[in-house]
Amino acid sequence: MTMKKSIAPILLIFIITLQSCKNDIKIENVFEQKVETNTLPGKKHFLEEDDIQIFLPEVFERYAAAEYETVLDSLVKNKKQFLLERERLKNLRGLKGNSYIFFAPRVNATYFVNTIPYAPIRKQDAQKLLGIIRQNQNRATENTQVEFTKITAKYSSLTSAQVFKAIFRVDLKKEKTFYFQHAYFISSNQKSVLLNLTTPMEIDLDPYIEKMIF
Repeated sequence: MTMKKSIAPILLIFIITLQSCKNDIKIENVFEQKVETNTLPGKKHFLEEDDIQIFLPEVFERYAAAEYETVLDSLVKNKKQFLLERERLKNLRGLKGNSYIFFAPRVNATYFVNTIPYAPIRKQDAQKLLGIIRQNQNRATENTQVEFTKITAKYSSLTSAQVFKAIFRVDLKKEKTFYFQHAYFISSNQKSVLLNLTTPMEIDLDPYIEKMIF
């Protein structure tokens, strides 16, 4: 089954601020190395509207949208940056499906979960997504002092799920700082989920993804 046309713009909401990748696109296996997850430290969270269980590092706490906006207001000093993030939150909440917000105050990391209508994704669909993302990134970041570097872009089709992920390093030249953007698209058990993790450091989220229960 081919990728539904609606998937591309939905995924772009997560990565629309990303600039064109400097390296060639390469799709690899997401779970290329087996990671022991039995002793993985973390906490289970139940997404009650969708009957999905996720597993996250213990530092993450669930926030209501209003609570997260308050956090943003206190953390983001640049007004333009605050308005952009608030608009992104508004767009995520406007998606067809349910949205869940998790935040880790100690490390200033945000984890968005959005459920959308089921849409299986194939390897060639993942390639098309990356191409569309690159085009939109170029248009979205013209005349900005932001540099984005692709860390990885991988796809995996398992017996029970299809997974696409992309990780970028975002360098804010004017502010002389950077962060990492991790985006996942997962389809399993007739359900599709979009995950977006923003952190001040690159982390390996794959072991936590493997422990999700659909």
